[in-house]
Amino acid sequence: AGCAMLSSGLPPLLLILTALEPSWSLSDEEKKIILDEHNKYRSQVSPPAMDMLKMTWDTELEAFAQAYAEKCIWDHNKERGRRGENLFAMAPTLDLEFAVEDWNAEEKYYNLTTSTCVPGQMCGHYTQVVWASTHQIGCGSKFCEKIEGIETEDMYLLVCNYYPPGNMKGRKPYSEGPSCSQCPEGRVCVNSLCVEVDTAEPVSPLTTEDPALLESMGTAFSPRSVSETDKGVKEDGKEKSAFSSPS
Repeated sequence: AGCAMLSSGLPPLLLILTALEPSWSLSDEEKKIILDEHNKYRSQVSPPAMDMLKMTWDTELEAFAQAYAEKCIWDHNKERGRRGENLFAMAPTLDLEFAVEDWNAEEKYYNLTTSTCVPGQMCGHYTQVVWASTHQIGCGSKFCEKIEGIETEDMYLLVCNYYPPGNMKGRKPYSEGPSCSQCPEGRVCVNSLCVEVDTAEPVSPLTTEDPALLESMGTAFSPRSVSETDKGVKEDGKEKSAFSSPS
């Protein structure tokens, strides 16, 4: 009886792929890689942190990040409000472990004692990754034929949003001292991170859209990074192209 065809005339599989392509997003496995990599670097900070919270995945942040990734713009989301944000672009594939590793690698330019970054370098991605009070993350990704602001074509754009945001001007990302010695009430120490008690399925009691919360946070929580105005991009190697945003 021949090949089964849908009304469009396209083979079924091809039609499905075409239908899914515009809203391509991260798989559960990919989300776990991003989350695990963040918590790995958070648990390994040197000197150790007294108050490093374990991050959990937040679906609202994920949806927010995905919606912005779809726009394929190489600049921070001006509508991000009380959310931290890291961007990463890479071709020909998206290596998520490498992306988080690249953000964290800025540690070598950051001086925790003086809360300063080596002039001409970027540190804001690193400080957001290890910002102690940031405990929620959500990311989205998009394959972009053209990212506005980058010459290289056909790149993957990764957007991660964080809550509460890090990179508060004049503040250190974490308090140095014995691991977990200042975990907030209701959290216990697991692998050098302060983990919520009895939260096999972490829930967020407050969303980033809560108006009372936004009001109470005030201007002090406006995300400002060490390198927010630095428009430089980093290119890694000749085999692949990789760029980290100004954080």
